[in-house]
Amino acid sequence: MSAPYAPQKSLIKSLNRHTNGKPRITKLWQRTAVLAATVLALSAFVPLPASAVTSPQAVVAAPIAVKAAEATWTTIREPSTPHNTTLYVSATSVADKTFLKFDTAQYTGMSVVSATLELKVASTTSTAPGVQVYPASSAWSASTLTEANRPAHSDQELSGATVRALTGQTMSVPLSGLNGTALSGSTAFEVRYAQKFVSTSFVGKGEARPTLRLVLAAPGSTPGTAPGTAPGTAPGSATGSDNLSFAVPGANTTGKKVFAHYFPPYPISIENKAPASDYYAINYLTAPGEGGIHANYGGLLRDRPEGRAPLPGDWKLTDMKKEVTDAADAGIDGFTVDIMSLSGLNWERTLDLVQGAEQSGRNFTIVPNLDMTASAGKASIATIAAKLAELYKSPATYRLSTGEFVLSSFAAERQNAVWWGQLKSTLASQYGIKTAFIAVFLNASDENLKSFAPISYALSNWGTRTPVTIENGPDYAAKARALGVKWMSPVAVQDVRPRSYLYDEAGNTETLKASWKRALSNGSELVQLVTWNDYSEGTSFAPSAAHGEAFLDINAYYLSQFKEGSAPAIVKDSIYVTHRIQPYAATPTTPQQLMSPTLSGTAMKPRDTVGVLTFLTAPATVTVSIGGKKTSFEAPAGESSRTFPLALGTIGASADRNGAQIAAVTSPYPVVARPVVQDLQYYAASSRTR
Repeated sequence: MSAPYAPQKSLIKSLNRHTNGKPRITKLWQRTAVLAATVLALSAFVPLPASAVTSPQAVVAAPIAVKAAEATWTTIREPSTPHNTTLYVSATSVADKTFLKFDTAQYTGMSVVSATLELKVASTTSTAPGVQVYPASSAWSASTLTEANRPAHSDQELSGATVRALTGQTMSVPLSGLNGTALSGSTAFEVRYAQKFVSTSFVGKGEARPTLRLVLAAPGSTPGTAPGTAPGTAPGSATGSDNLSFAVPGANTTGKKVFAHYFPPYPISIENKAPASDYYAINYLTAPGEGGIHANYGGLLRDRPEGRAPLPGDWKLTDMKKEVTDAADAGIDGFTVDIMSLSGLNWERTLDLVQGAEQSGRNFTIVPNLDMTASAGKASIATIAAKLAELYKSPATYRLSTGEFVLSSFAAERQNAVWWGQLKSTLASQYGIKTAFIAVFLNASDENLKSFAPISYALSNWGTRTPVTIENGPDYAAKARALGVKWMSPVAVQDVRPRSYLYDEAGNTETLKASWKRALSNGSELVQLVTWNDYSEGTSFAPSAAHGEAFLDINAYYLSQFKEGSAPAIVKDSIYVTHRIQPYAATPTTPQQLMSPTLSGTAMKPRDTVGVLTFLTAPATVTVSIGGKKTSFEAPAGESSRTFPLALGTIGASADRNGAQIAAVTSPYPVVARPVVQDLQYYAASSRTR
C-alpha cells in the first residue's frame, strides 16, 4: 500500500497532466464468487471445484453474445394469465417479474469469467438505480408461465441494483454474482426493479430483445486464447462492434496503427465500490470532494468511467482486460500508457494493464510512454531503463517487425535528444533491448523536430482541440517525412479542464472529424487518440457516464477509413446526438471560477448546438426533438451530420424510411438553465443497442 492520497501537490506542479497517488481506501465489501448451493439447485449453473475456480483458465477472446430464447413476465394482478405474446416484459419491485431464458448448452462446462445482461428499456418512470437480476430455474415455458406457477424466488442477487433504467436506452447490467460458475443447458433469470412505485418495461422480442454477454474460460486451452485461435493471433472480428453500422478492422490487422493514450490515475474503478458511493462519486465529481481542494472549480472531474457493481477476485486485472477489450473492439491497436511514476499505485496499474493485454487474447499491444512532466521523467536514466526493461519482458509490448521495441513519450522536449539517446543506449547495452522512439512534443517546433529526428522512429505532438486550429495548423507530417521519419497524428474529441479554468470549443464532433481529416490527408502512418481516459482533461474516448460508447463508435468509422484506405460500407442504420447539458454561458448554482475557451491559444467562439450524426444504408427522414420542438430533414445515405440550436429540456432524434422507424435515440442527459457546476463537455448518446 502506498501513502495516503495527497493530490494537492500534483495539481500545483503541472497544468498539463494530473499525477495521482493512492486514495484513502475504506474496507471493501467482498462478494462471493460462487453461488450458494441452494441457488445452484434452482438454476442451470453447475458449481466448479475449488481447484478449477482458482487455477488459470483460458479466456475466450471476446464476449459471447447470447440472445434470449424466451422472454416473458408475470404479475400479481393477473395471477393465472401468461404474457408471452406481448412485445415487452415488465419489472417492478413487487407486482411484476420478468423471466428470461438463454440457451447456453453449447458452452456446457465452461466457467464464467464475466457476465453482463443487456436490456433495452421500452419505458420507465424510475428516478434511481434499481435493476435487480436473480438466478432462476429454467424449467418453465413462456407460453404457460404465470404468477401462480413461476419458479421460486431466490434471494441471491447477481446484479447489485446499481444500474438505472432510462427510456430508450440499452442498459448493461454486470452480473458479478456469476463469476466462477460453469454453464450447462439453459440459463434463466428473474428481473425486478428495486425502486418502489415505479413501472419499467423492457423490449422482449426482436433484435433488441435481452442479450447475455459472457466471457468464458475453458480448462485445458492455452491461457488468453480463444478456442480454435492460435496464440498471438487476432480474432477475425471485433465482437463488441456487432451492432455498429459498419465493420471495424481488428486490432493489429493492418499496417497503419492507432494507439490510445492510457492515463493510469483513472481506471474503471479505484477501490471496487458501487458507483454511487465510490471515490469518483464522492471525491472527484463533487465540489466538496477531497476535503474541498477542488471547490474553486466545482470538482476535479465532470465525467467518469461507466460504473459497474463490485467484482470478486482480482477485480483490478478484470477491469484492465475489459478496457483492452473495449479498445480492441473499436479497432484500436494498443495503448500508449503514460508512465507517470516508477513505483506506487500508477506503476502497479501499468503492470496490471500490461498483464491485461497479455491475457485478453486480442493481439492488443502496449507502448510505454514516459511522461516527462511527472516523477518518472525526472528519475535517473539507469532507474528508468531498469523499469522499462521490466515492461519489455511482456509479449504484449509493441515491437516492430525489425525486432525493435517501441518507446514513446509525453513532452519529450523536457529532456534533449542527447538524453534520450543515452536512455536508448542504456536499454541496448545493459538489457539487450533495442528501441524505436516516438517523440511526442507539447511544442512541435521546427527546432525540436529537427533535433529529435535522428534518434526517432516517428515524431508527434499533443495537438490542439478546435476545428479551426487543427485545420489551420502546420503540415507536421510533411515536415517529419522531410526529416526521414514517420508522423503520428493526434486525434481528439474535445478538451475541458475545470481545474485549469480552460476549455476548447469542440463544435460537437467537429474537432474529432478535423483531427481525422488531417491524419487521412497528410499521409500519417500512426495515430494517437488523445486520450483514452484522462477525465481530468475531459478528453476520454473510453466508455463513460457522459457519452457511453458513442464517441468510441463514431471514432471507429474514421479509424476504419484510416486503417483500410476507404470509408467502410454502412450496413445498419444508426443515429448519434451530441450536446452540452447547459448553455455555454450559463451560471452554475455552485460558486466557482469559470472556464475560458482559450486552451489552444486561439479562441473559437463557443456555441450552443445539438449535433445529429447519421449512418444510413439509404436516405431517410430524420426528426430531431429539442426541448419539445421538432424539426425534420432528409438525410442522405452514408455518414452525414447536421447541427441545430440547443434548447432546455430533452433531446432526441429518430429516422424513418418508407413509413417505418429505422432508428431512434433519446439522450438521457437533459439540458438545464443553471447546472450545479459549470460543465462544458459534450455529452453523446446513440441509437445503437449493445
